[in-house]
Amino acid sequence: MEQTQAGAAILDMLGQQHDLLAQVGELCHAQERVIEEDEPEQLVAVLEQRARILDRATSLGREIDLRITQIPAGDPQRTLIAQRRRAIGELARTIAETDRHHTASLAQRRDELARTLAGVNSGRAAAAAYSGARPPAEPGFQDRRV
Repeated sequence: MEQTQAGAAILDMLGQQHDLLAQVGELCHAQERVIEEDEPEQLVAVLEQRARILDRATSLGREIDLRITQIPAGDPQRTLIAQRRRAIGELARTIAETDRHHTASLAQRRDELARTLAGVNSGRAAAAAYSGARPPAEPGFQDRRV
């Protein structure tokens, strides 16, 4: 491969990787919406779709890393390659920050659900205690002499 062809191929791959991460960014907005609407099934579908796209972007990133080591330092497109890699890194950081926010939001919802369930369980226990119904008899200790 000629120097400019090698650089052009890497630039093309970087464009593909950027497009994939842009799709993940769009899915972040969908993810935020389904979290707010409390739609667990839709959230799982969005997360699965994101995982598939991220796998492709990661695989492409590994191939890019390998190819970059193979182009000579004098390739005229190295500067543009470095700029595009920084742009992709910035996009990845934005996605990671959004994910941290979503994780915190999901943790808050999980804690709210746990408090609600604890209240339901204690309410059931209180209702059973005040209903006057006796719990079913269970075997107790029996003194046996041999």
